[in-house]
Parts: sequence; C-alpha cells; structure tokens
Amino acid sequence: MGSGLMMKFMGMRSETGREHENEIQGDPMSKPSGQAVSPAGRAGLTAASGQGGQQAVRSFLKRYLVAILVPLLLILFSILAPSTFLTANNFQTILTTNAVLIILAVGETIVLVTGEFDFSFGGTLGISAAIVVMMITNMHGVNSAEAITVSFLAALFIGILNAFFVIVLRVKSFIVTLGMGTLTTGIGLGITGSQTVSNPSKFLTTVMTKHIFGVGLPFFYGLIMVIGLWVVFEFVKTGRNMYFVGEGRKAAFLAGIHVNRIRAGVLILSSVCAWLAGMVMLGQTTAVDATYGGPYLLPVFAAVFLGFTTIRSGRFNALGTFVGVLVLAIGSTGLEVLSVPSWITQVFDGGVLVIAVALANILGGERIDQWA
Repeated sequence: MGSGLMMKFMGMRSETGREHENEIQGDPMSKPSGQAVSPAGRAGLTAASGQGGQQAVRSFLKRYLVAILVPLLLILFSILAPSTFLTANNFQTILTTNAVLIILAVGETIVLVTGEFDFSFGGTLGISAAIVVMMITNMHGVNSAEAITVSFLAALFIGILNAFFVIVLRVKSFIVTLGMGTLTTGIGLGITGSQTVSNPSKFLTTVMTKHIFGVGLPFFYGLIMVIGLWVVFEFVKTGRNMYFVGEGRKAAFLAGIHVNRIRAGVLILSSVCAWLAGMVMLGQTTAVDATYGGPYLLPVFAAVFLGFTTIRSGRFNALGTFVGVLVLAIGSTGLEVLSVPSWITQVFDGGVLVIAVALANILGGERIDQWA
C-alpha cells in the first residue's frame, strides 16, 4: 500500500511538472480551454495591426506618391478645362513636344546614378544643331548625313573632354560641365552669328515629324531609351555596377569594378543623348538657336530628382525619371491651357525642382549630401 501511494504521488508530481514546463514554453494547450485573452492583450494586437497597416500605407506613398500625381493632374486639368485639355490631340501634343525632355533626362539619369553631374547638355544640344545647320547652309556639297556625322563627333568630343577633366585632372564634374555648357553655347552662338537660323535639313524634318497613332516618332525614341535603361539597371551587371559606383567609389573599386571607366562612360553617353536631343529639336522646329538647350536645364533636373522619389524610391531610376517628365509635362501644359501668366509656369517648374530635391535628400540621405 505504501508503494502504491508513493507511485501515485510521483505521478502527480510528474504531471504537475509537465504543466509547468508547458506554461514556461508558452504551449497554448497548457491553458484552461475557457480562458479568454485579456483586454490588454487584445489592445496590443489591435495596436500592432494598426501600426502594420499604417506602415504599409506609408511605404506605398513613399514609393508611388509622385506616380499618383500623374492621374491626379490629369483629372484636375480635365475638370478645369474639359473642352481643351481633355482631348486626344492635346495628349498627343504633350507626348510629342516632350520627347527632347525625355531624352535629356535619360542622359542625366545615367550620370547621376554614378554620383556625377552634367550641366553641359544644353550647350551640347545647341552646338550640335548649329553645326548641322551651318554646314549644310555654308558648305557646298555637304549633305545631311555628313553634317549629322560631324555634329555627332563634336558631341562625342565634348563628352570625352568632360571625362578628361573629371577623371584625369580630378576636377569636380559640377564645375567642369557647368563651364563646358557655357563654353559650347558661346561657340554655337559664334557659329550662327548669334542668329536664329532656319533648318535646311529635309532629312531630319522628315524623320522627326513622322507620327505613330498621332504621336511624334521622337517620343518613341525616348520611350525606347527609357525601357533600355531600365533593363540595364535591373538586369545587366554594368547597370548594377553603376549603382555601386554612385554609392561609394572606394568600395566599388575594392570590389573590382572599373570605377573611372564607368564614370567616363556615363559622361560621354550623356553628351550623346544631348546630341540626339539636338537632332530631334532641329527636326521638329523650322529654325535653331544655339541657346535652345538652356531652358531645359531646370526641367531635366526636376524630372530626374522627382524620379528619385518614386518607383525605386531612394535611387535614380529610368521609370521614375519618365514619371517625373510626365508630371512636369502635364503640369506645364495644363497651366498653358488655362492661360495663366508665364511666371506661374516658372514658379511651377522651380517649385517642383525644390520639392523634388528636398524629398530626394530625405530619402537618399548621404548619397545626396555627398554631391553637395
């Protein structure tokens, strides 16, 4: 009988020990089936769920807020000017007339990704167009193909010269390209005699004024460039290396990346993009002025920095740049349709740039500060 009591007592201790162990490990089966979650626990779960939802909303807005502006602006101006803004012809015009901005913005995106600047694209655009016009006009027997080739080589040389000063002489790209833009604009004015010169190239006029579904062909050139750059950034090793260079040259060099080769390459590519933009502008207009590229300086940077804040938030990216161009294009066109004073359009462009850079600084942190 004593041994039986002892075994029963040991069994009770063993069961109690298992229950205590389950409670320590948080086994839900250790709790009585009728026990309810405390009010404090329910409040904690609700708060956590609410915070998770708020975080998801903030993350979505952080990534797509600028992109959301596109449909919002379309709706706004369609309400304010339904008879003039909300037309197929107006939308076709928006896309066609902003082809130059798209091409220039793509070129600047390539440069900014690596942590450099290019302020010379306006001058490169102007001098490229001026060379074509003056060669065809003043040199007997020179055709469009020859003049376009020479202007391409000139733009290529400008890019190489930028790279030489930045890479070899180690001058800040901000200073080099700013000076180069002024220099090339001055040369362009000298070539044209500071005059607005008529476009004699029938070839460029024919190519650049063709339309597909009512939209000018140059827009599709720009769209192809955007898609191509997106593919390079997302799926090609060179694109990833460009990001690495922009995030830290020393670390990229230690990782075996040819840093200076990439830095030189993007400056040259930017000049080529400026040349193409010059050919598009020359073909779309009936005349050219060496200063035509200057007014694009602010919109290009506004578009690229807006792009920094969307799609791939915190990184310069091709699709974001395209969205930035659309925001500027729709906004400026809408203001023109409303017949507002020209100074309001300037306020819009300047305000967008300031806001875009501020947002980029918030999102990019040290990556933006290191260029200042």
